Amino acid sequence: MKIGFDAKRYFNNRTGLGNYSRTLVSNLLKFHAKDQYVLYSPSIELTEEKTKLQSYDNVKIQTAGSKNHAIWRSFEIKKDINRDQLDIYHGLSHELPRSNENLQCKKIVTIHDLIFKKHPEFFPYIDRSFYHIKCKHSLNTADKIIAISENTRNDIIEYFNINPSKIEVIYQACQNTYYLPDKSSTVPLPKSFPSTYNLSVGSLEPRKNINAVIKAYSQISEKDRIPLFLIGNGKRHKKLLQKNINHFKLQKSIHILSNISSELLPTLYENAQMLIYPSLYEGFGLPVAEALLCSTPVITSNNSSLLEAGGPDSRYIDPYDAESIAHAIIDIQSNTELSTSMKTKGLQYATEKFGPKKLTDQLMNLYKDVK
Repeated sequence: MKIGFDAKRYFNNRTGLGNYSRTLVSNLLKFHAKDQYVLYSPSIELTEEKTKLQSYDNVKIQTAGSKNHAIWRSFEIKKDINRDQLDIYHGLSHELPRSNENLQCKKIVTIHDLIFKKHPEFFPYIDRSFYHIKCKHSLNTADKIIAISENTRNDIIEYFNINPSKIEVIYQACQNTYYLPDKSSTVPLPKSFPSTYNLSVGSLEPRKNINAVIKAYSQISEKDRIPLFLIGNGKRHKKLLQKNINHFKLQKSIHILSNISSELLPTLYENAQMLIYPSLYEGFGLPVAEALLCSTPVITSNNSSLLEAGGPDSRYIDPYDAESIAHAIIDIQSNTELSTSMKTKGLQYATEKFGPKKLTDQLMNLYKDVK
């Protein structure tokens, strides 16, 4: 088969949707090397990713060249897709070309989340309007829809009234490093890190609900507090978090670390006592799956897709109840038997549920069925 991808995020986004795109394509090249792949991107910022792909005989990269990038991606790309005689065109991040009824191939779109519908308070009106138009068009014109969790599938049905038979749930695989037996062998833990610490990983924005973790830490006695590292990037909200840390006089206990490399993150997970992830809503909750694959106990919210990402042996809390978060932290810290059980069972769950070959084969079977 010949499969094309909307690769804008693949070549221009170092996190989130970019990681999803790169992991998906990487796994297809690993497990289904006989097929052909075309990556369409208006421009290329991550030149190192282009260099990697140039070593593959079955990969073609197509850019907009001197054309208007936005117009090309939405409209003019159709000429390139038809010229390349694709069997499948896969929009990896919510989008398909506009007026795509003349495309001579089948169309698939991945929907990661509909948080702009579930929690509109986190998005400006103009952004919500744009996301709605974009998603509605993609959902209505796709031959098949991939949802990255059952929860996202349910949201698609609820908010856009899409026929459930049109939607396939295929979970997001983690980056390949997370499946290695010893993550720390890749990048060692910095010497400045304490031997015992907790983690909270995710972009520094209100929806991640990190203030609830800070408040929970303020309710833990000083002798029971172990260092907590907040790993993530943010601007305005980062300042608000630091202000809150100062308010509770937790400067010695809670530390914000930004611009942590993806290579170091598995090591940080593997050496952490637990991950604390009280998000208010997620399309999947990738840090939860990453932590489990690193044998790290997880405390996370009892909502959205986090129950799927965390499995039966993570600790679920009410994200609006800081006291419940504090109790969960103390329980895991003080109970070695519980912590050990969560590590073993969490790793087993994530390995079976989010194994890269299993998920990639599921994706390829969908391509074949749609073709």
